[in-house]
Amino acid sequence: MSQSATAIHTVPPAVITHTIAVVRGHQEADVTVYHARTPDVRIAMTWGDILMTLYTAQAAQGILEGFAAARAAMAQVPREIPAPPAPHEPPFARPTLAVDWTRRPQYAAVPQSGPAKSGGRTIHWVDLHMGPLTWQLRDQLGLHSAIDLLVRAHQTAVAVCLDGEQHSADPTADDYHAA
Repeated sequence: MSQSATAIHTVPPAVITHTIAVVRGHQEADVTVYHARTPDVRIAMTWGDILMTLYTAQAAQGILEGFAAARAAMAQVPREIPAPPAPHEPPFARPTLAVDWTRRPQYAAVPQSGPAKSGGRTIHWVDLHMGPLTWQLRDQLGLHSAIDLLVRAHQTAVAVCLDGEQHSADPTADDYHAA
């Protein structure tokens, strides 16, 4: 038997290198803590069809910092976009995204615009790039309610993560200075 026939393949058959999550309208999330104040702490944040797992207060602070920084790029983004009718899919048939955040992500908020699908007008949004994930911020309401959720996640991380004391500064505060 040749050596290549017995080799174990360590490369996965598929890898997602980038995805886009749209934020529009009122946002809600459930925040759950496991193993608080231990080296194995994790915070599970179920946000719509996204499961974000935060392993450090540094990660929670960095994500909130990115969303807070995006506020400056939102000048032309509409206040609110009416949500389309909800699809009639059973809950097991919805797409889901799972993201593990182990440290502060780098981010960039980039204003965007393009023609509406219906034509005749230009729509505006902000792309918030965070590594392999781009948050498309489609309206002001979505951004502000997302920030409210992320403030809650950050406050939780400060209380339960071992690095909470070092990353307790609130990125939405006027006197905050980015790391």
